[in-house]
Amino acid sequence: MHLVNKKQIVFYCASHPFEMICKIAKIFREKGYETILVTMSEKDRFDFDFYSDAFDRIICSNFQFFKLSLGTIPYILKRGLSFIKFLISMKLLKPYVIIGVTGANWQLKFFHKFFFKKFPFIYFPYDIISHLHGSEKLALEVTKKFEIKAERYCFENADGIMHKGAPYELNYLNGRIHKNINITKKQLNFLPYCSGEFMVPVNRDKLSKKDKSFHMVYIGGFPAPEFKSILNQGIHIHVYFTFKHVSEKQEGNYIDMVFKEVKDDKFFHVHHPLNPKKLIPEISKYDFGFWTAKSSSKDYIEPAFATGNKLASYLEAGIPFVCNEELAFVNDLMKKYNISLSFNKENLKSLKKRLQKIDWKKVEKNIIIARKELSMEKNFPRLENFIKEIAEDFDKR
Repeated sequence: MHLVNKKQIVFYCASHPFEMICKIAKIFREKGYETILVTMSEKDRFDFDFYSDAFDRIICSNFQFFKLSLGTIPYILKRGLSFIKFLISMKLLKPYVIIGVTGANWQLKFFHKFFFKKFPFIYFPYDIISHLHGSEKLALEVTKKFEIKAERYCFENADGIMHKGAPYELNYLNGRIHKNINITKKQLNFLPYCSGEFMVPVNRDKLSKKDKSFHMVYIGGFPAPEFKSILNQGIHIHVYFTFKHVSEKQEGNYIDMVFKEVKDDKFFHVHHPLNPKKLIPEISKYDFGFWTAKSSSKDYIEPAFATGNKLASYLEAGIPFVCNEELAFVNDLMKKYNISLSFNKENLKSLKKRLQKIDWKKVEKNIIIARKELSMEKNFPRLENFIKEIAEDFDKR
């Protein structure tokens, strides 16, 4: 039910929302806004209890689009009514602003054109297709043309653009996939900041105290090419799944298939996925986090600008992290606090020796400083002011 006299902040997500969105929504809710999540997802794909803590209402399609075939007709018949209710619920919304998070740009384009055009629209491209490919020809090898067109539509029809990468990343948008693209100058660079609610005290009771070996944690779903070299140095690697579609029954087969090159190494460990509140205290017992991304070609510029939830998760857990040099913006940001260690192909083999030289007491102090300055609570006023500006300018039209 609509909360009287409260401004609606509507988050449209093509699937379950990212952790960053939940943190943002939680603060909006605490400040007296009505927060609504609209998601094109099946209910069993995400943790309703976790998300309900951030949103006053969750409008879930309980339906996902896929290529139509005879085999999927029973699914459509079973869940078609849920999708119709989903559309009706969206028609009844009266948003103060809509924050469209991709995901699937084609969905956002469709719902903006037919449901949300009368309301202020903030586009939040969680991942930017144009940063992954230098031209449309290259992009079409792995991406549908309608999705490329939809990204352009969202950029050009947004009243404001919010992005989580480097402050200058949108400067590289024009001239790659999108020629002569025209986007609004109302832009906000907003990183995946730490949440005070998620932060735990720095854990000094590390696993490494017991076995005298470094323990590294990696949050992700795919193995990193650097794993083998790290394991060969006697450094433990702990992987926590982030893929929701991998059930406990499927985990064994998934590990055998995806982690086949390292799964039998005695220093390699795979753990069940955990929601963020449970994950942070769990990973605080490790010595450092791991973060890697690699440009497959000169056209692939995304790593140079990228950030992600790992930034917040490792800081919330009170652990420094190791990341490769191609994560240029992340490395530059962390140099300010001296809490990360960058590597390249050449010096990766000496990672253990470099870790042994770290002044861990100094790193601990720097982490506390960093997570205060990079907290969601400290940076949230910029986002709130940005949204107010977008809404006010829209009303003046």
